[in-house]
Amino acid sequence: MIPFHLPLSTSRCTYLLSVISYLLFAFANPAFAWDDDDFDSSHNHTSTRRQSSIVDFSNPKSSDNLDSTIQLQPITRPKLETIQESIDRQNNELRKISAESQRQFEEHKARRDASYAKQNALNDEFDRQQCEMKEFVGGVYKAEFGTITGRNSAVTTEGYIYRSGNVFVTPRGIYSKDGNVYAGPDGITVKSGGLFYGAGGTTIQSGGAFFTEGNSGYIVGPNCFNKAAWRSR
Repeated sequence: MIPFHLPLSTSRCTYLLSVISYLLFAFANPAFAWDDDDFDSSHNHTSTRRQSSIVDFSNPKSSDNLDSTIQLQPITRPKLETIQESIDRQNNELRKISAESQRQFEEHKARRDASYAKQNALNDEFDRQQCEMKEFVGGVYKAEFGTITGRNSAVTTEGYIYRSGNVFVTPRGIYSKDGNVYAGPDGITVKSGGLFYGAGGTTIQSGGAFFTEGNSGYIVGPNCFNKAAWRSR
């Protein structure tokens, strides 16, 4: 093959020579060489920041750092209950159940006792009023025969007797009571235990029987023999 040369103009020759001279100078002087590190410095700096949190497992130092990080973290394990702890827990629960049962029992007993006490007080008051009615009919009114029909009422051979508070309404008239002293149409009568002192003589009570100087009467009612404490009211 026969080489041939394209004719070049003087300006092109001058330009090519200038480029060739610059390249030769650049390769000959390292100070003017292309600095790839400078070109990629900003890019590499950004990449380094992004990869700073990523562990390079191919790097032994990175792996060691990861191991030290894992070792510093506390390991939480589930606590297993021992036999003694289980027994103690069950005993504690039994004590709580027993204490709660005892508390409920005591509350129920307190309510029951209060209810019984209230009912007993009502019964005692009812009996006391019946006994006072019996004593009035036999010891003060001196009925020949009578029957206590309630805490405030009685029926005698002369008629019906009714009590309202400390006032007794009878077929003979009205009587009043102040403590152990009675006042009525037949005068004043004072009660002392089983004795009744009045203008019409002294009356002695023995159970349901009342004796006044040869005259006697009998009143059907509650047994008041062992309830002397009521007689002081």
